[in-house]
Amino acid sequence: MGDYRLLRNSGVVVGIILLHLFSFASLVSSDELQFVVGETGEIQVTPSLEVKGSPGLKPDRTVLCERIHIHGLRRFKHIDKYAHSLKLVVNASTAGKTSSIDVCFHRNLSRAIGMCPHSRWEKASKGSWVQTMSPFDHKILDVRVASSNKVTLEVSAVEELFMYRIIFLILGAVLLASASTLSQSLAFYYSSAMAVGIILVVLLVLFQGMKLLPTGRSSFALFIYSSLLGLGGFLLRYIPGLFQSLLTEMGIDEEMYTPVAIFVGAFLSLGGAFFGFWTVRKLILTEDGSIDVSTSLFVSWSIRIMAAVLILQSSVDPLLAGGALISVILMSLTLKRITRLKFLLRLYEIPLNLLLGIWEAIRDADIPSVPGYLHDFMRKSPDASEFRNRVTFASPSGGVNNGMRESPPSESDTFPSSFHKTPERSQLTKEEWKKLTKDSTTKAVQELVSSPDFGKWAAVNADRISVTPRKGSSSTNRPRKWLRWF
Repeated sequence: MGDYRLLRNSGVVVGIILLHLFSFASLVSSDELQFVVGETGEIQVTPSLEVKGSPGLKPDRTVLCERIHIHGLRRFKHIDKYAHSLKLVVNASTAGKTSSIDVCFHRNLSRAIGMCPHSRWEKASKGSWVQTMSPFDHKILDVRVASSNKVTLEVSAVEELFMYRIIFLILGAVLLASASTLSQSLAFYYSSAMAVGIILVVLLVLFQGMKLLPTGRSSFALFIYSSLLGLGGFLLRYIPGLFQSLLTEMGIDEEMYTPVAIFVGAFLSLGGAFFGFWTVRKLILTEDGSIDVSTSLFVSWSIRIMAAVLILQSSVDPLLAGGALISVILMSLTLKRITRLKFLLRLYEIPLNLLLGIWEAIRDADIPSVPGYLHDFMRKSPDASEFRNRVTFASPSGGVNNGMRESPPSESDTFPSSFHKTPERSQLTKEEWKKLTKDSTTKAVQELVSSPDFGKWAAVNADRISVTPRKGSSSTNRPRKWLRWF
């Protein structure tokens, strides 16, 4: 009882302490400047807190500092801003542009104002500082001014939408969902290899053709730099001029530019396509023409890694990007299982419908009855007793309906129907169904092997008969998947 009271009193004391701490934190935060994304357009800040000994400055130097709390949006409430980024801008007044202004952008609440490490301070160029952040993030902006005069700072934020991030998300989701299909598709290997081959052949021709120009291969370096920087407009103007310079150096007239350009383009395309085709035949395909299993596994995981990188780059906010990656993985796995289930159902539906149609055709077929005189002959003749015991025909005189009489099957030959609704049929368990199929297959194989015709056929076709290894031995040679669900 005493231990219970002591524990209860300790809990009350801890609760009171935490309540005081939270109230103190709220009082402190209420006095500090706050910038709420989406609500605050801009705020005017005048650093007035004197701080001595700020890192990066002389110990006895006093600077004016101020702290601003940046509060971002709620992620689930503003999910439509997934591909947005927030540009935070700090501008000094006209009088403060000559002053030395430093900005520290961090999220450490325990750090005192103006006490950021020396490496974290960034100087405002000409009184202006710009930084990009996630619109959902919460950060702290510390500002210090190395001047005795007070300087007014204007803090604003601009939201920007980047369409390429949405393209990254869609492309990454498609690649992640179709990685297994692409890694097993010959069309994907051939098209990719041919495209890469064409690019390599074009680059090789350009590299060799730069020798004919007066500037040498420096033009090729310019071409590479422009490609890396994505200057498409420059390339559209640069490549035709380069081609004309090459033709002029080779002594070809201007009238032949278009035919030669078409011929060279077709030749380079065919050469690159042949190079890619040869690469696929030599490095990817096996001797029987199928795709190598190890290569397919490597390509599938490479596609998944590239897709994951694209999805992670689709948003500035790492939490949203990670959530999008997990969601796409779960969706792709679900779609894969649903598609596989539909395919299996469709695969089994076709033969079942075919068998059902055959059964209905046999059941509805009109079997001609045996004439009366032939029936009497078979009934009276002792020579036909053996045949009569084996086959019994229907007779109109006997009062039996037209058709063939069937004796009830024995217990061992009774098989449950898979498409008829029989009241006496009981639902088989998975183990019973497996045992039934195994016993039926074993019995059928035994009857086949015991027949004399099978022995003759096996002797003639011995070179064509092959025995597949057991499941235990085949699993050792098969490359193991890295993850079962992929």
